[in-house]
Amino acid sequence: MPTEPKRLNHPLIAFIIGAVFIALIMVVLAGVIHHLTLSPHGPGLLRPLLARYAEKQKSELLDQARRLEEAEIHRHFHNPVDELPKLPENLRPVCFICHSDFPHSKNKRTRALMNIHTQFFVCETCHIKKNDDVPVIYKWYNPLEEKPKGPFYGTSYDPATGWLSMGEDPLAKIAPFFKSGESGKLIPAIQTQDAPMAKDYIKIRDKLSPEMREGIKNKFHEKIKPQGHECFKCHTENSILHFKELGFTRNRTLNLIQLDVVGMLQRYDEFYLPELFEDPMQKGIFKKRSSVLQ
Repeated sequence: MPTEPKRLNHPLIAFIIGAVFIALIMVVLAGVIHHLTLSPHGPGLLRPLLARYAEKQKSELLDQARRLEEAEIHRHFHNPVDELPKLPENLRPVCFICHSDFPHSKNKRTRALMNIHTQFFVCETCHIKKNDDVPVIYKWYNPLEEKPKGPFYGTSYDPATGWLSMGEDPLAKIAPFFKSGESGKLIPAIQTQDAPMAKDYIKIRDKLSPEMREGIKNKFHEKIKPQGHECFKCHTENSILHFKELGFTRNRTLNLIQLDVVGMLQRYDEFYLPELFEDPMQKGIFKKRSSVLQ
C-alpha cells in the first residue's frame, strides 16, 4: 500500500507554540546552570574559579584610589556625605568636573567647617561675584523640580532626636539666582554638567595642554570669585540669606546666628581643646591673635 505524502502545511500556531516551549526550556536550563555554578544560593561550582580570576584582575591603582577615598571621608568626618542622596552626574554643577565633594582642603583650620556648608549650598552661593547691576536672590534650587517646595534639609530640628530634620527634599540646596531686569524672572546662577560648554569640555579635556585647560577654566570662573563670603555675611541678623523666607524655623535661625564657632574663627588663630582626663573645671586655652603675632 503506497505511503501518504508528509503533511507540509502545518498551521502557524503550531510553530509559535513550539517556539514558546523551546524558549521556556532554555530559560529553565539557564536558571538551573546558574543555580549550580554561580548562584550564592546553590552549590556554586564555578564561584572559586571566578574569584580566582577576579583576584588576578585586581588593580593596585583602584585599591589605592579606594583607600584614599576612605581616608578623605574620615578626614572630613564632620561631613556625613553618605547620609544625603546626590543628583545625577549630568545635573550636578560644573564645579564637580574638577573638584570633589570636599572642595575645601587647603586650610586645615577651617576646611571641615567649610565642607559642612556643601550639604546646604551649591558652590556659587558663597563664590558668586557681586554685580551691582544684577541683584542676587537666594532661593532653594533643585534641577529636578522647577519650584521645590520643601520642607528642606537643615531648616529645622527633629523633635524626637534633636538632630537636623531631613525634610522632604534632601536634594535641594540654597543657590543664587539672578533677577532679570524687564521680566523679573529668576535665573539660577549655576552651570550644570549637561550644559553645551561643559559637555564639550568633558569630551576634549584629556587632549588639552595645561595652558589650554587654564584658559577654559577661566571661562567657567567668569562669575566666580576664589574667596567665599566671610562668616558674618550669613551668620547674623542681617544675613544675606533671608532665613525666614527660606523656611528656617526660628530656633534653627537663632542657632545659626549665635554660633560660637563663628566668633572663635574670627578672633583666634589657634585654639586648644582640654585633655580628656583633665580636671573638668579647667577650660580650654585660647591663644589670641595679638599673642601669636608678638
